[in-house]
Amino acid sequence: MSRMRQYVRKEDISVRKWSKDSIGLEIRRLHEVGENLNYAHVAEDHVALLRAATRYFGSWRTAVEFAGLNYDDIRRYKTWSRQRILERIRELNEKGEDLSWRHISTQIDPQLAAAATKEKHFGSWRSAVLAAGLDYGQIRKYREWDEDTITNRLQELHSQGVDLNAKSMEEYDITLITAARRRFDSWDQALTAAGLDYKTIVLRAPFKRRSTTLADAVRSVRRGQHGSRTQVKFSKSEPKQGVLTY
Repeated sequence: MSRMRQYVRKEDISVRKWSKDSIGLEIRRLHEVGENLNYAHVAEDHVALLRAATRYFGSWRTAVEFAGLNYDDIRRYKTWSRQRILERIRELNEKGEDLSWRHISTQIDPQLAAAATKEKHFGSWRSAVLAAGLDYGQIRKYREWDEDTITNRLQELHSQGVDLNAKSMEEYDITLITAARRRFDSWDQALTAAGLDYKTIVLRAPFKRRSTTLADAVRSVRRGQHGSRTQVKFSKSEPKQGVLTY
């Protein structure tokens, strides 16, 4: 009985009315959710689709190419394994990609998202991220940061007089600067998008005048820059430093 139910489940799609367009759309849909579309896999899991494709297009290859996919890439498709999923997640993390579910499933790698959430793999994106050794709580924070949120926050901090130099911000709010770099490619571009002059911010650190050392004083005296009345007095607490008086 279980075999019969399995057979019916695989073949129930045969009752739909196929056309070239509907076949192409179904192939695209399967591709976008990470299904293996090589011939052997389709013959096992999508028999009705394969039969319709060969009936309308003459071959599975022609149907795949009609759907706008590269058949040679389909043939070389490697089935996702738990290890391959973990390696891909770590690879994207090292590149600094936003690993939030929304970003991965809609922009970066929908096939990875679909494979990771299958029950035979990890069952959820959170479990896959944790298995890759990453902090899912930290990754979820990036989901909250879009371009408007980032620029508004930068403007707010700037109005409060907060030092927006990159080094300072890494200590002040690492989540903000990390999200900004991912959304805008660089901290400078994020500041510019917020309407701020990043050059002024970078150079904001006050210039600290170097104290005059004994060697500087001697060189100045030799050059005659201070005249004959120049004297050199030494601080008792800093015997090696000289302070010029006139």
